[in-house]
Amino acid sequence: MWTKKKLDNQKWIAMNREVARLMQEEKLDEALDLARDVFDYTRKCYGKKDRKTIVALNNIGTVNLLKKNFDEAEAHLLLALQLSEKVSGKEGRQASMINMNLAELYSARAKSIRENIEVFGEQTPPG
Repeated sequence: MWTKKKLDNQKWIAMNREVARLMQEEKLDEALDLARDVFDYTRKCYGKKDRKTIVALNNIGTVNLLKKNFDEAEAHLLLALQLSEKVSGKEGRQASMINMNLAELYSARAKSIRENIEVFGEQTPPG
């Protein structure tokens, strides 16, 4: 599907906007597929320490957060944060955005745990 040729910046922006649109429309499976494609492409063409690759990782984490795949979301967001801090430092705009997404993740995870405790008590829910 992808070639080694670097993607034109406008096309890359358009693909990321499409991921955002799909998330907003709650078409999360489609958003995740596209986000993964964008990540695979950017990693191969730009390397893992490129800002575009970091954005793609953040997008995968965000879609997984919306899908309530908390472990997957956390893994992708933490990797994005680690790479962002190496590229731009801990105080960079990108690191700040990823940290906000991690905060949202931990809040959603805590809410889910509280809801499970209300339904199942201190027992582990089935599944």
